[in-house]
Amino acid sequence: MNNTKLQFKAALAARLGEASSDIVLLKPLKNGIKLLDKATKQHLGDLTFDYLRNAGGVYVACEVAGGVVHEVLAGLALAHDSNLLTRATMSFNSLSEERKEFSPDIGGVVRVHDGMDIDRTCGEIVGRLATWHIPKMERLLAVSEGLIEDVVAYPDHYAYPLPIIAICLIRNGCEDVEAALAPYARNKRIARNRNLDFLAALEEHPLLAQ
Repeated sequence: MNNTKLQFKAALAARLGEASSDIVLLKPLKNGIKLLDKATKQHLGDLTFDYLRNAGGVYVACEVAGGVVHEVLAGLALAHDSNLLTRATMSFNSLSEERKEFSPDIGGVVRVHDGMDIDRTCGEIVGRLATWHIPKMERLLAVSEGLIEDVVAYPDHYAYPLPIIAICLIRNGCEDVEAALAPYARNKRIARNRNLDFLAALEEHPLLAQ
């Protein structure tokens, strides 16, 4: 089994370079992928694999701690603490997944076992990252309109769901941000309260100016 685990880790590391992005620079590492700004090479986030001995397999953790949204939130005075335990803007892992985005099995772990087809399994992992995890991180970093759908679907993955939606609305040219934000402010999973005091500061922020 130890030999299978070592072969799997080596094969996965070798295939991580197959992932690509038009938004960021993806730097494959031995145990994951680092996301960098294409122009400045600034560190923006990570996808990291870890092995769980009890579960007999690997899971993936994703974190974004850079980019426009991160910089805007860092200078914002908000009435409540972040949803996350870190200083990241987005953080989640496959152990909490409900829709099998990473693993074909419930529990979010890809099993590593003797007799497995290592190459096929690694190809499937890279395919899932390219289909779901990397695009989700890209939408946050690009502040694209699809970000709002992501926040609504997974508010617990984001530090400040309601302000992030507001940032996305402003960045994408919404003419009446307060009115557009109102339905989200009534959703208790997205907003801890309906206070929109942060909105004026966002609308004047230089990184969000049209």
